[in-house]
Parts: sequence; C-alpha cells; structure tokens
Amino acid sequence: MLEIRDVRAGYGSFEVLHGVSLEVGEREIVTLLGHNGAGKSTLLRSIAGQIPTTGGEVYFKGEPLARRAPGAAAKTGVRYVPQEANVFPNISLLDNLKIGAYTLTDASLLDERLENVYALFPVLRERQKAMARVLSGGQRQMLAISMALMTAPQVLLLDEPSSGLSPVNTQRVFDTIARMRDEFGMSVLLVEQNVNEGLRVGARAYVMQEGRLVFNAATSDREAVIHHLWGLAKTAEVMEAT
Repeated sequence: MLEIRDVRAGYGSFEVLHGVSLEVGEREIVTLLGHNGAGKSTLLRSIAGQIPTTGGEVYFKGEPLARRAPGAAAKTGVRYVPQEANVFPNISLLDNLKIGAYTLTDASLLDERLENVYALFPVLRERQKAMARVLSGGQRQMLAISMALMTAPQVLLLDEPSSGLSPVNTQRVFDTIARMRDEFGMSVLLVEQNVNEGLRVGARAYVMQEGRLVFNAATSDREAVIHHLWGLAKTAEVMEAT
C-alpha cells in the first residue's frame, strides 16, 4: 500500500531524513520506534506532503505521492493525524468531523461516515454538540482519528496517539487502531513512544536513529526490538557523558 524509498527531507538546509526506506502492506499496522529527535514525525510529515522531500520517493499503491501538492495525499487515500494541534478547539465535535470530510465530493456520504465513526467512538455521538476544547485527552485523540476516518482512507499515519493519555485510554485507543484495520481493511503507519502498545498492535516494527532506519523485525520478535532500543539508549547515555 505504501512504499517509502530512499527518502530525504528536512527543514530548510537542515536534513533530518537521510535516505529512509520502508513498506506498509495492505491491512497491516507498522510501528515506527525511536528516541526523541530520531526523525519519526518528520517522516510522517514528508509522506503527508506537509514538508517537501529533497530526495527519494513515496509510492501509494505503486503511484508516486511525495512530490504532489500539500493535501494531495489526503485526497488520494492517505491521511495524517499529528500529535498536537489535531482538532479545532473552538468549534463543536460535529463541525470538526465535517471539516475532516473536506475532500468528500459526494455529500450523501457524510451521514454514512458519521455513523461509522460514531460506531467506533459512541462518546462522540453523545457529545457531538460540545466544543472540542472541553474534551479529555482520550476523547480528543478519538476525535482527531475520527476526523481522518471521515474520508475512509486506505492508509492512516498516526503520530504518537498515546501522547498525554492515561494507561486506560491508551489501551482503548490502540484497541481501536486494531479495529480499524480489522473492520475497514486499513493500513496504519504508527509512530509511538509506548513500545508495549506499539508492538502489541503492530505486525512489524522499524527502529529509527538520527534520521536513518537502523533495525526492523516482526513484532513477534519483541525481545530483539526492545534489546535494540535499549542498546541505542545506552549508547546515547555514553555519548552524553563524554
């Protein structure tokens, strides 16, 4: 569904991604792990077209995607949910969801898509008239994901969906990610600091360090992934100490 091939990207003259390549298969959840500053969020932004790539290419179902205009990814079938500033706080939940459906060309689909997200997150139906700013952290993440789901994407890019959530809400959000794959046939590229949850729902994991992918394995090989992350953490500690 999604292939990233030797992608380079950054901010101005500062290159963050140094030739990143990975794949996400159909109906597959792939987890991208790494320490802060490794380039994980930059990779998602480059796939979504929010920052330009300076090398390499992103393919969606075999077609080039990365060099299209910003917003083209969403219209094609790839939606990005950022870690922060992912809802509009001063309008209602319902209006947020309608904004999420901005690429729909068939207005008759709106009610159908609303019913889909309400089935996943019943609390959003109950609070649809409330302002988004009054939501709890867990409800905000539910709304942000639902906004992306309004266009029935085939690939969802999720950046730290557990950020700021309680353990209970974290588990609920990750359970929902697995349901989206199972019920909607969706593929997911997931950036996550919660290693346990990321490995629980993902089929494969990549580890990123300083803008490069340095390890990948099936999530069933949990010990190998965690051991590699632990090794990177110890290396960083030694470098800081010296």
